[in-house]
Amino acid sequence: MATNDPREAQQNIGVLVRLGALVATFTFSVCLISWPGFMSFDSMYALRQARTGIETGGYPPMVSYLWTLCEVLVPGQGGMFIVQNALVFLGVAALGRAIGAGEMRIALAMLLIACAPVTLGSMLVVWKDVSFAGLMALAYAFTLRYVERRQRAPLSLALLFLFLASSFRLNGIAAALPALAVIAWTIGNASTPWSGPDASHADAKAGWRKQLAASLLFLGLTASTFGFVTLTATWRLPDFGRIPMATGSGWTQVGDLIGISLCAGRNLLPPSFYSGSMTLARLEQIYHPEHSQRSFGSPPLLQESGFAGNDRLVDAAATTARKEHLSCYLRHRARVFLHTMGANAGSVFYLTQADVFPGESGTELKPSVLTTRAVSYIQHHDSSWFARSAFFALLAIGALSAAGLCVDRSRPRKALLPVAGALTYLIASFFVLPAADARYNFWANLVFMVTFCCVLPGVAAKRIIAWP
Repeated sequence: MATNDPREAQQNIGVLVRLGALVATFTFSVCLISWPGFMSFDSMYALRQARTGIETGGYPPMVSYLWTLCEVLVPGQGGMFIVQNALVFLGVAALGRAIGAGEMRIALAMLLIACAPVTLGSMLVVWKDVSFAGLMALAYAFTLRYVERRQRAPLSLALLFLFLASSFRLNGIAAALPALAVIAWTIGNASTPWSGPDASHADAKAGWRKQLAASLLFLGLTASTFGFVTLTATWRLPDFGRIPMATGSGWTQVGDLIGISLCAGRNLLPPSFYSGSMTLARLEQIYHPEHSQRSFGSPPLLQESGFAGNDRLVDAAATTARKEHLSCYLRHRARVFLHTMGANAGSVFYLTQADVFPGESGTELKPSVLTTRAVSYIQHHDSSWFARSAFFALLAIGALSAAGLCVDRSRPRKALLPVAGALTYLIASFFVLPAADARYNFWANLVFMVTFCCVLPGVAAKRIIAWP
């Protein structure tokens, strides 16, 4: 907020400098662990598209566009590796300040994200999920600033980051919906739970006309965001050539068919995916709710060649199975979701990828002693509470509940907005994810950790240790 007090302005500059130092320190520390970054099949494919041109919109082209700029400065994956982790810590700093937390709480949130296996594992790999979370955190930080002060600059930045973040994941727009709704309501000159005391309202209790206008504006902003994502995944730059927008939903559909078949007690899979008979015993053997790709391989597993030319057949079979066996479908998706949240027994699935997928030149990585120890630490704790999204969700809920009993409820009230963004993202993920990779939950995990550190009530003022 602008101020005419030179002492306050100097303090604000000091805070920004210290937060900038924290962002730089944590970014350097995480990047140092596995420099220049592990590479999965997805990330290698994105790099290849950055070098040779966009081939498909299935892997969001926006990632490759950003990677093209990063490679100008640091060839290979190093530039993108720095950017994704810097975005995370920058997003944490901005979101923490927007919630109203002090520097100590923000530093603790950064430390937790940098140490928890469920987040550190993803940050050691060049994955779009990490950049997506950082961009979305910045979007929510500027959204909170806008609804509190109603200024054009934070509004423009909020919409910019919401558009960019949504284009990094084809299902990312679900995370943006609460922010878009609050922005629309604020533009409509209506009061929201996040409006600041100095915000001017023409009518705090908006009549039905203003409610209707705000609703229509929300639909317009949502359509614009979806349109931007669709355009960037359909028309490539710089020649604006049309590209296929393959979503990879076939893996989800086949996984659903296996899960529904096992529940329904009869095989619903197209015969092109297997040879021989598909018994219940075989269905139990090939069913892997943690990742549908684990169901493919040598017999008795399924044949991946069954996908060739059978897109419509698989889509029709999955659609029919969901309609006829809705309870079985929801039960299967619930099992996948439990693995996604780390609420399953045993280890959390796919915390990190500790190597470099072969492909593009200049992506080699020579593991250091620090790399080996960090990977061992992540793998050793793959069954611990600190590797589970469900644990951090409970911590966030506990912090919000405890803070709600305090006199000053401004921080928990503000934190509820990004928490809503995490929840809408998880709800959408419930239906579309083909696997329970820990990286898919990176955005939600970031929100839960920031919420816990920034909202949990501090110690009493008489205590020696201050908790700002």
